[in-house]
Amino acid sequence: MADREDEIMEGLAHGISLVYSLLVEVCALLPVPIGLPADQYIAADAAIPAIQRAAELGKEQPMGEAQEAQLFSGCVHLLAAIDLYALCAMRFTVTRAEGSGANLVHAEDALKNLSLWLTINSLD
Repeated sequence: MADREDEIMEGLAHGISLVYSLLVEVCALLPVPIGLPADQYIAADAAIPAIQRAAELGKEQPMGEAQEAQLFSGCVHLLAAIDLYALCAMRFTVTRAEGSGANLVHAEDALKNLSLWLTINSLD
């Protein structure tokens, strides 16, 4: 069973990394770009404050409420995924792992929708 848990944890870590990379890209596309640490192996202690800051700065962006909500949603779901991942690392439970994965899906969806909107609206 430990091998399966390790596989799940590796998958979640990879998913967190991918969604964080998407957030970095989205933040660079914002009307007022937000720079986030983009090192390949950024530590959680640097990523978490950066994600929290991006969520806060989204309120100051010159874009609609829906887009602000997408950025905020992407950030808070990513933070929740990281928190659940950390809890799983201390004591693995399937429900925590599934919760982390579900939060990653929601974060990715919100950020992809925002990325599309930003791309379309930057062509004006």
